[in-house]
Amino acid sequence: MLMLRNFPALAIVAILLATGLTTTADAETQQPLGRSIGKLKNDKALTIGYFGGSITAGAGASNPLKTSWRALTTAWFKEHFPGALITEVNAAIGGTGSDLGAFRCQADLLAKNPDLVFIEFAVNDGGRAELRVKRSIEGIVRQLLLSNPWAEIVFIYTTTKTLAPAYAAGDVPKAVGYHQAIARHYGIPEINVGQALVERMARGDDSWETLTIDGVHPNDAGYAVYAKSIEEFLESHMHDRAAPPQIMLPDPLTKDPFSGAHLEDATALHAPGWQKEDKPLGGRFPHYIASNQPGTELVRKFSGTTVGVYWLVAPDSGDIEWSIDGGPPKRLSSWDKYALKSARANYAILADDLASGEHTLKIKVLDEKNPQSLGTWIRIGALLVHCDC
Repeated sequence: MLMLRNFPALAIVAILLATGLTTTADAETQQPLGRSIGKLKNDKALTIGYFGGSITAGAGASNPLKTSWRALTTAWFKEHFPGALITEVNAAIGGTGSDLGAFRCQADLLAKNPDLVFIEFAVNDGGRAELRVKRSIEGIVRQLLLSNPWAEIVFIYTTTKTLAPAYAAGDVPKAVGYHQAIARHYGIPEINVGQALVERMARGDDSWETLTIDGVHPNDAGYAVYAKSIEEFLESHMHDRAAPPQIMLPDPLTKDPFSGAHLEDATALHAPGWQKEDKPLGGRFPHYIASNQPGTELVRKFSGTTVGVYWLVAPDSGDIEWSIDGGPPKRLSSWDKYALKSARANYAILADDLASGEHTLKIKVLDEKNPQSLGTWIRIGALLVHCDC
């Protein structure tokens, strides 16, 4: 097998043509896990990425390292390929959707060079705008395949009690439909574990109370139902043959997918008045800049159509005023009611409809805050920037 993970796309195409391999896979003959199965059998190694929200992280499981659907899926691979080195990349962050996923894809997932990636964002994408979801999911897919054309992707659709009625009506939740549009455009296999959970309840075998802790996060029994659907899919593809890598991607389904989305480390920016903290941002980013002094500004020129902040929501978080290209300033708080319990990394996309080209973002710390907040601290780990270049 040719190892071309980090080669430029044109160089890969040239090598494939020279060796007689095609640059696109025939949709009718492509087998979803052929390259992963081949790597397990031949190289005796596989790196599996899990990209999603709290359900992928394992919230609700008695032991996320053992009883979550993620852990059970990794265990399945280890059981069926005992001589292979199986490496798990847990790139899940609770309470976040595919939009943040697109921006952190490079740092949290691609940097680990996964061979097989399970993507689960349908629950957290629920209620979000269709175009934002499709641009985000498509951006993740394109980043993965442009980084490593041999990588294989599987979409996982989990569910919640509030999303489930769509299945009873013979439909799927809106966010699942948005994901399906992207999956089918790129020939990505899908496993609707949420539908399996709902159907089990409809048969009277179980209920939301017996399979989840809160109507959203499964307990161990619920995760076992999810894992069973995934295991059945994996077992049905145990003998897949490797398909050619997806070198020449189809034209994007959306006008401006987040394939150029990335994080700009705030500690590397010119930020007078901000103190650099060499400690994790809610355990999700290695460091951040911080200020609680009203009037402190962060000014950053960037090229792209989308910009946002990756910051800490904490009991003492304050508010900012932000503007783009000298436009009317807008106010935004980095505090919310959940901060009363604990601090966590969170994000806000400030604008995602900018004209292509260079822009200037200005952020200013305010002395005003939510009355329940304990301070006016603003802690920024990174800027979210999507370059459409």
